[in-house]
Amino acid sequence: MKKYYKILFIAIFIFLGFSKAFGDDYLFYKCNNKELKIKALYFYTQNAQINKFNIIQSLEKSGYKNLGSPSQLLIRNNNGFVISSKLLNLLCKMRGFAYKITIGSMAGNPNPAGQCGAFNSHWVIITKNNKVILPKTLLQSCNSQSAISEITLNPNGQIQVYRTNPYSQSESINPIDLNKNRTIYVGQAPDAIATDQFGNIWVANYQSQNIAKINQEGKVDYFDLKGSPTSIAIDSYGNVFTIVKNSVIKLTQEGKIAGIYKISDGLNYVLIDPKNNIWVDDWKNGKVYKLNENGNIIDTYQAGNGAYKMAIDKAGNLWIVASYDHLMILYPNGYMKKCPQCCVSNIIANDNTAWITTGKLLDNSVFLRHINSNCEILPQSYKLDIQSTGIAIDNKDIWVSGNKKYGEGVLEEINESGKKHTYALGKFPGPLVIDKYGNVWVISGQNTVTEFYGLAKAQYTYTPPPQNSLNPHLPIAIHHTFPENNIGK
Repeated sequence: MKKYYKILFIAIFIFLGFSKAFGDDYLFYKCNNKELKIKALYFYTQNAQINKFNIIQSLEKSGYKNLGSPSQLLIRNNNGFVISSKLLNLLCKMRGFAYKITIGSMAGNPNPAGQCGAFNSHWVIITKNNKVILPKTLLQSCNSQSAISEITLNPNGQIQVYRTNPYSQSESINPIDLNKNRTIYVGQAPDAIATDQFGNIWVANYQSQNIAKINQEGKVDYFDLKGSPTSIAIDSYGNVFTIVKNSVIKLTQEGKIAGIYKISDGLNYVLIDPKNNIWVDDWKNGKVYKLNENGNIIDTYQAGNGAYKMAIDKAGNLWIVASYDHLMILYPNGYMKKCPQCCVSNIIANDNTAWITTGKLLDNSVFLRHINSNCEILPQSYKLDIQSTGIAIDNKDIWVSGNKKYGEGVLEEINESGKKHTYALGKFPGPLVIDKYGNVWVISGQNTVTEFYGLAKAQYTYTPPPQNSLNPHLPIAIHHTFPENNIGK
């Protein structure tokens, strides 16, 4: 009998050694000509533990390589403290492109209260021909209710991410990969996002001190600025405007600086109206400046304290949001009206009305409210479970980006009946925009933008491209050509 147990023990030990089955977190990897897959397993429940070895063995038989647990990559000093991580560098080739996958590990953060535990986690970076397409992404954070369970990359270079609750083994109700999307590295600390009539996306990177231009193929060009840009807007010619310190900077489509308009020290937000007038607000003194397209100040208005965001509706009403003052409306005749609504966080204009978000997530008081130009709240208002960071609207839905109470970033789609559909984002989501093809672009992290293909109704009158040029998000992926030469005054 003792001999039998000894043999059984040796067999189990060999099996464990072969499958690297030490711990409760494992990472698996598979690459072929059709797709690249990275799959994470979390065995935190009793049922998961019971089926653990069968699941691991089944994945290995289906062609996955077992990369082991994150603990195996951690490098510790003589005192047992983690000092760095070993790196796994994998190479996957699809359709002539070389994808490099770098995998490391990060130590967990023990919580004395016992609410977290010292869960270690893998992190992943993916590059395509030496260009980052998935920046450093942590698969699970301490006490995370939404860990990454799978990352896939198809031959078109589109990244899709599944999430799961590792403590219940239940998949997210609305996993991110129900819709085609891609995440693109744009720079450090993206602050604002805009789209032009050609379908390009423009991002102001505060920390990188540059502007990123993304075309529909996902190609990114960078234009350096001597300072950190905040806010971004585009006129009908395709000129791009951003704020750097006390000035409005004007760039052409090719990224050349076409003008520098010094205004005041507290500039925060820039807006272009249908007549190509430039509107900027001053957060310090609460003033709003109206400039012509050559950067000359036409009018100055006194708005609320902490003015930091604006929107203009089709009737020509300018809506001004202040961080610690009331909502203001500047009518076309120059009269300024003070609304009773205070401390609005985001705004988007629609016809001669606007949608605003107010309240704080901590006290469960966040609302999306529809308001008319008389400051009256309309019936179509909705309670939100996120702290909004951005808002956009098409002719059928409202889109709100933000954070849930525990830090999870999401994009919410709200239809006319108030029904919501949620799409997962990374932490630190920011503003969003809808391009001419109905693709939703949202700042999805500290250095990325995520595009969700064709979810919204197009925001511009559609002009069919040449017959040899189709939207690359359609089933036949033929690239766009854009009339970008000689654009920009």
